[in-house]
Amino acid sequence: MAEPEYTVYVHRRRRRWPYFAGAVACVLAALVAWQVLGVPRVAAVTPGPDAFVNDPHLAVVLDVKGLQKLKDVRVTFDGSDVTAASTRSGNTLTFTTPALADGEYRASFSAASSNLLRRDVRQDWHFTVDTRAPLLKLDGTAGQGRINTSPATFNGSTEPHATVTVTSGAVESSTVAGADGKYTVSAALPDGPSTVSIDSTDRAGNSTADTLEVYVDAVPPTLAVTAIPRKMRRTSLKLSIAASDQLGAPKVRVVLDGEESSAKKRASGMVFKAADLAQGTHTLIVSAGDKGGNVTVSKQSFVVDSTERFGSEAMWPGARGRDVKQLQKVLTNAGAFSGARSNTYDGRTEAAVKKYQEKSGLTVDGKVDGDTLTALGGRIIIDLGDLQLYLYRGDKLYKSYPIAVGQAAYPTPTGSFVVVNMQVDPTWIPPPDAAWAKGAKPIPPGPNNPLGTRWIGTSYPGVGIHGTPDDASIGTYASHGCIRMHIPDVEDLYTRVVIGMPVIIRP
Repeated sequence: MAEPEYTVYVHRRRRRWPYFAGAVACVLAALVAWQVLGVPRVAAVTPGPDAFVNDPHLAVVLDVKGLQKLKDVRVTFDGSDVTAASTRSGNTLTFTTPALADGEYRASFSAASSNLLRRDVRQDWHFTVDTRAPLLKLDGTAGQGRINTSPATFNGSTEPHATVTVTSGAVESSTVAGADGKYTVSAALPDGPSTVSIDSTDRAGNSTADTLEVYVDAVPPTLAVTAIPRKMRRTSLKLSIAASDQLGAPKVRVVLDGEESSAKKRASGMVFKAADLAQGTHTLIVSAGDKGGNVTVSKQSFVVDSTERFGSEAMWPGARGRDVKQLQKVLTNAGAFSGARSNTYDGRTEAAVKKYQEKSGLTVDGKVDGDTLTALGGRIIIDLGDLQLYLYRGDKLYKSYPIAVGQAAYPTPTGSFVVVNMQVDPTWIPPPDAAWAKGAKPIPPGPNNPLGTRWIGTSYPGVGIHGTPDDASIGTYASHGCIRMHIPDVEDLYTRVVIGMPVIIRP
């Protein structure tokens, strides 16, 4: 008989601790997640950190997550505790400031939390109140309505970090000023006139705007000037000037030796003329400027050397020739020049001329022209034997006049002197030490004045050249040492004499 089939079951005891460990881990994870999700923090503040606002009356708002569960809440504003003045609504805390002056302000929030992950909640921040409109300044020619760049460029200064915007029709361009307030904005404006609005808006929203009428011309004018020889024998100058610009006739300016001159318009252009040029170096600058501020310049330097005879023409630094040597000789005789002479009007010569001018009471400019030329190039020679006064220009006799000189008892002194003073309608004052004038009183200007209408005093005390009402004395030895002349003659001489001119009296 077959054995019956059967199954043998073996009972094994299950381990339960892994289930408990997993459950605990899940609980802990849930607890951590709950703590993480419940971490209190300041989610947002208004005004925000580093913000700029233009309203001095502010409501400062804090969005604090978990505000209801926080303890020991404290709010400060600019160092003052404003907790009691704050209001709460849900997670929002608000406090209102008094009227604020422009400047930076600091706020702080702190509180204690029961959250295991964050026991303390803190937020510190600052913002700036700025209610003033920014300054807006334009530099360069744009502020004058002239622009010569392509694209048109606007430079200037405003409040640091302000946004500067240039608008003209459909064209708009902007930039942010640097920390120093400097800005540069380029805008693609067409050539010609444009109306431009320029606006500066600072970080607080304050703005300043200005409207400009500008003229854009990025192409400089053309300029053609007749070339001047480097060395000229003549003292006159004539040259042609042709200037043009794409947007109209430019403005032409002519400057000769630092002084502005005018050029005459002709059908073919412009003509500039100059006459009586001094010997020496000259500089001619011709410029053409357009409405955009572009300037084209022509600069030429040249030397005039028209004569070798000193005294006949004016001379400036840069002159050359024998006449310069003659000038240096005259300056040597006057005690103003020393050392070897040359044929160049150099720095030493210029310094000597200035020394002479200062000593003689003339305008000190280092140039031998005008009164200086008359003083250095001209001289008076009085011949006591001929009873004549000779006026020289350089080595050439220019004019002579009959005179009266000192009588035997009061002779006219001889020697080399200079003119030291000149008077029109002088008052005669009796010499205090002269016996012949004892008891005499001053005589005012008029027909009885013994000095006539002009007095040219020399460096010899009390001796001068003057007119006389006694025409019959001319041609005789009749004075008390002075040189007498007919009144019309001395008035003519007076116009040709300057202080510092040499006076040589010979027997």
